[in-house]
Order: sequence, then structure tokens, then C-alpha cells
Amino acid sequence: MLLLRKMTGLALMILSLCSGWQGQAEEALVECLQSACRVTHEGQSATAFFVRRGKEVFLVTAAHLFEKSTKPECQMILRGRDSSGVVGRREIVVAVRKDGQPLWKKHANEDVAALRVEIPSEIEMNPVRFDRIMKASSSGDSEVKLGQTVWLPGYPAQLEANAAGWPVLRQGMIASYPLSPVATIRTMLVDIRSFGGDSGAPIFTLIKGTPHLAGMIVGMHRQTDHTTSAFEDRTVHTPLGLAIALQGNVVAQTIALFQH
Repeated sequence: MLLLRKMTGLALMILSLCSGWQGQAEEALVECLQSACRVTHEGQSATAFFVRRGKEVFLVTAAHLFEKSTKPECQMILRGRDSSGVVGRREIVVAVRKDGQPLWKKHANEDVAALRVEIPSEIEMNPVRFDRIMKASSSGDSEVKLGQTVWLPGYPAQLEANAAGWPVLRQGMIASYPLSPVATIRTMLVDIRSFGGDSGAPIFTLIKGTPHLAGMIVGMHRQTDHTTSAFEDRTVHTPLGLAIALQGNVVAQTIALFQH
């Protein structure tokens, strides 16, 4: 009987610890979701995310979203809390050009752009801290590791998770090697299901329960098959479940183009 009581107590303790860990993990994943938003621009849709550097906030996304249009504004789809405390979908207009000149800055070699923004106080978001971007080490090596678990909050095929405009969260892992030196190996493969609309989405990993930015989605691999018959030519694209991501160091370099 004494042994049974001890085993029961141990089981209850383990359940309590697991429950506490799951609660902390969920909070961290909600932080990942709160950093991301959907951006639309002249009929295009992409995912973006926010980075905070000191008092500055930057919108980061795929550069081609801005480059393919000439309009001076884009729309950000975010979440905001009303006077009754209910969180709902909000569309915020943000300037991307002034007098025909771009307000964003683009990385010299990669498809990533950053735009300094000001967000209304009623908007609920949680920007990634600049010091939580996984950059190159002092020796130039990547902080990201092969097989590392990562999380992707995004808007695949323009899909919003619910009426409040939250992104869809997916899990994957770093699938390519080597990852260093980051000066020459700026991209990596991620074993995760991604689609059109995920371009610009952040990739997070949890370090001691805290989200850190590992990279940003810029594309995906797919198999293309062509078939020809007497009456039809058909091309079929099949996603391979492998996303192409820039390493976090590239995002940090892009934000660094803005002077403090």
C-alpha cells in the first residue's frame, strides 16, 4: 500500500510538471503568433513579422512583395482589442513609398526587406527582440543546428486561422547541412509544409522556452511533371514539403541598414 501511494504521488508530480511545461510552451508559441501578420499589396498576399530594436519597430517580409508594385501603401492585417476587451481583426494601412521612392531597405543579395513602422497602441502584437535573432557567432558560424525543431506562423494560400486574423502555426525542423559559415551559406532547407502566402514568414525555435528567430521563409521546393497526350498538355507541380529559408543573420543585416 505504501509503495502504491508513493507511485501515485510520483505520477501526480510528473503530471503537474508536464502540465506546467505545456503551459509555458503554449505561451512561447503564442508569442510567435503575435509577432506575425499578413500583408497585402496590389492583390498579392504574404506573411510578415515585427522586430523591435530599442524603441524602433520594423516590419520584415519578402522584398518582392514591395518590388512588384508601384503603389505607395500596403495593408497589414493584425489583431486589436476593442473597448470591451475583445480581440478582433484589424487592417492597418502603412506607407511603403514616399514621392515614388521606397521607404523600405532591401538586403543586397537576398529577398528580404525591412520597413520602419509605427503601430497604434490598441494593436496586440509582440515584436521579436533584435537580440533574439539567431546571428553568426564570433567565428562566423550559424547558431541554427541541423535537426533543430522550428515553428512557422504564416498565412498559407492567404488562409487566416480564424475571423480575428491570426496566423496558422506549423512545426518542422532544419533539414539541410552545412549551415556555416553564414557569410556564404545564407539559406537553409526546412522540413515543413509551406505554400504561396508563406513568403516572409518567420521561423522560430525555442531556446530555454523563449522564442528566437532562426530565419525567414522565401520559397519552397516542388516537383514538376509534364504530360502530353493527343488533346492535352498538362503540367503538375507537387510540393515536396521542403521550404527555403534565409538564416536569421540575413534578417539582422537587413535591419542594420537602418541607422540608429
